[in-house]
Amino acid sequence: MTDNHKSKMQYSKMLIVALSIQLILLTVFVSTLLPIQSIKAQNSTASTAANSNTVSNLIVDGKSIPIKYSMTTGKLLGIVADKDKTTLLMIISSPVDKGTLRIELPRNVIDDKGQGNSDAKFTVREDGKDATVREVLNNPSTRVLSIDFNKDARLLEIVGTLTPP
Repeated sequence: MTDNHKSKMQYSKMLIVALSIQLILLTVFVSTLLPIQSIKAQNSTASTAANSNTVSNLIVDGKSIPIKYSMTTGKLLGIVADKDKTTLLMIISSPVDKGTLRIELPRNVIDDKGQGNSDAKFTVREDGKDATVREVLNNPSTRVLSIDFNKDARLLEIVGTLTPP
């Protein structure tokens, strides 16, 4: 098999996973429409006071983990952990313009470590291609990334080395 063929197959698999995740998130959203609306109302009030910071709940093994984020344009539709690949998948909608996602990653959810347990740079992809990312904050409990994305981006992946809980 050629490298090009392997790449196309990997991208196809990733696209299928992303579409499956979108379908699951849509199903969850529709089935819990009323509670989500009340949560959004609370978040929008908080976001005005806190620099457009919002919280999305990552569900891992039935446990809800709050993930703080802000976006310059578009919407974060959901976050899913892929424990087997030590990856967080963010499904986004960005139909209008390029944007930036600033996301606070709790180290107990995902981290990236190199030799000697030192921090390593996360691998971040936008729709399967390398994304522009900057680490803007790093402390013992969290790492904050600023990820640029293009118009019509759908899937952002953050790959680490620490398996999410």
